[in-house]
This record gives sequence, structure tokens and C-alpha cells, in this order.
Amino acid sequence: MKNRILSLCSKFYWKVRFAIQKRVQYNYYLGIFDTISKIKDIKTNFLTKKQNLEIDNFYKRYCGTKVPYMWHNLMVSYNNKFDVRYLPPKIFLEIIDKLNSQDIKYFVFYDKNFLYNFAARKNIKVPKRLFYSVNGLFFNSNDDIISKENLCKQLSNIGEVFIKPTKLSNSGYSQNCRLINVSDGTDTYSNMNIKDMLEQYYNNDFVVQEKVACHKSISDIYSKSVNTFSLYSIILNNDIKIINKPIFKIGMNGNITDYSGVKTDGLIIAMTDDGMLHDSALCVKQNKWYTSHPDTKFVFKDHKIENFHKVLESVKKLHSCIPWLKFCKWDVTIDIDGEPVLVELERPSELFPQQVLYKEGIFGEYTEELLSLLKK
Repeated sequence: MKNRILSLCSKFYWKVRFAIQKRVQYNYYLGIFDTISKIKDIKTNFLTKKQNLEIDNFYKRYCGTKVPYMWHNLMVSYNNKFDVRYLPPKIFLEIIDKLNSQDIKYFVFYDKNFLYNFAARKNIKVPKRLFYSVNGLFFNSNDDIISKENLCKQLSNIGEVFIKPTKLSNSGYSQNCRLINVSDGTDTYSNMNIKDMLEQYYNNDFVVQEKVACHKSISDIYSKSVNTFSLYSIILNNDIKIINKPIFKIGMNGNITDYSGVKTDGLIIAMTDDGMLHDSALCVKQNKWYTSHPDTKFVFKDHKIENFHKVLESVKKLHSCIPWLKFCKWDVTIDIDGEPVLVELERPSELFPQQVLYKEGIFGEYTEELLSLLKK
């Protein structure tokens, strides 16, 4: 009887916790909407009564609920094109929760140190890991436990490396991801002591990596950041599918990270499955489209990313290693040798870029099938 009560209490606790988490996540999208609304000064209703009715009928038919018109209105304000399949964030979050178990143990897959455990199984490259920390334990590249003092000593003259947090809760949108150059115990870029930097920004969960050198067809566009391809994969009908068209994220204005959200400078651009870039890239923060990179003046039109087909192949291979998660978001680049490099596995979150760049709902032809999961 006691065990049953404890079990019920535990289930209730996690149910409440995930309800709060979902609200926090939805508030995040409301924040994005608010930011974009200020950038674009959206005051006009771009939807007709006929389109509102089409939205009502579509979502009521496939998932049994109505949705607010504000998200479709936002997309039409960008695209001048209506698509009833534009996906509102609330429905997007519900699909994620339906496909990926809400069991807290699955969040370990999103730890950026965990990807080293499964990428090697498929011979997919990852950035070389020099040091890392998990739950307050510190490790070297041989996975040997070392003391924090030893870590700081070995970092004191390591030169130029990349450091970032690894936990899902504090690594989103490039927060505290930075290139450091350590000499005599001090990062010459920030003038911070390396020990103070670790204690202030990275605490118990982080990774120190060698800087990735991107392929020439990527670095020619902009070389200061590791520019990445963002893709969603899903396990559907007993198969692994890539269900969104690729998003290429590019840094700008001297930033060492690529596009990392609507509040930072960075470019997003659409591309074909064979690696050909579209004509123009969007900087959301500036509400401006560029036909060439604003820093390097590199023209996007007719430029092809070499070996992009390998990125698509690698994503499917990687997902097959973690079938516990049915829905994954991958950030991948291509290194100087033309081979895919897994940069991050993330909880699916990016909804806006896909729908703006391709002027259609993020799930395209799979929309009705995925919405039907919610109705069931």
C-alpha cells in the first residue's frame, strides 16, 4: 500500500513538473512572437475570414481543437503566402510530447557529452573532445577522471579551444558557447582567469573541444563560426525519415556562433537536398534579406555545399542509435575533409525558420498524419 501511494505521488509530481515545463516552453514561443512583432511592427490582420475558417476546420478535423490565428498571421506577414499547415507552437509542443516520452531519463540524450557515446557506433565524426565535466566529475580526452585543479593546470596554456555547457537547461541558443585562447592561465579574449571562468559560467557540466575547421564550400561564406545544417528526423511507420527541409545557419558580424535565435545577429537560408543554396538569407533580428553575406560579400545564388548528401545519410544513421527518441533535431556541419561532423543533438525547438524560409508548414506532407496522433 505504501509503495502504491509513493508511486502515485511520483506520477503526480512528474505530471505537474512537465505541465509547468510545457508552459515555460510555450512562454518561450510567446517571447519570440513578441520580439518579432516589435521587429516587424505587426499590427495588420493579413488573414481573411475564409482563411480563418479553413484553419478552424483543418485543425478541428485532424487534432480535434482550434488554434489561435496569430501564428498563421505572422507567417503570412513574412511570406505573403497562406498555408493552412503552418504549425502553431502549442501543437508543435504537443507533437513533441506525444512522440518523445515525458520520462525525465530521456533528457540525458540531449546532454552534449552523451553524443560521444553513440556517434562512434556509426563512424560519424564529432568535434574532438579535450576535457569535459559531468555531474561534477572532470575527465580528460582518455575518459580518465582528473581533479579540477589538474584540469585548470592543463587548460592554463592550451591555446585556442571551444568551450560550451552541455546540459539541455543551460546550453540553448549558444549561451556561454565561446572560443577561448588560454595562455598563462588567462583567456586572452575575455581577460578572465580560466578557473574563475569555469566557476562562473560552466559549473559541473561542460565540454572543451578542438575548434572545427569547416569545408571550403562552407568557410568561404563565413569562416569565423562553425556554420551548421539543422534537420529534424522522426521514426514514423517503422522507418526513420527526415521530415523537414534543411536550414543552413550562418554566423555574421564577427560572431563565432551561427544563427542562435531571433535576438542575435545570424543568417538562415534555405537549400536543396543536393546542397544548392537559395538566392537569399534572412537575418531575423534585422528583418532583412541578404543576397550576399554582409561581412564577406559572398553571393549565395548558385553556390553548392559539397558532400551535403552525406549529412542527410549521417542523420538517419545517428537516429538509428537512439530509437528511444522518436523525434530529434540535429545540427551537423561538414569538415575540411568533406565529412559530416555532428555538432549537437537537441530537443526539437526551432519552428519559425523552417516556415519562413520555405513558406509552408514545418512538417509538410506529414502534417495530417502527425496531427492525427494528437486526436487519438
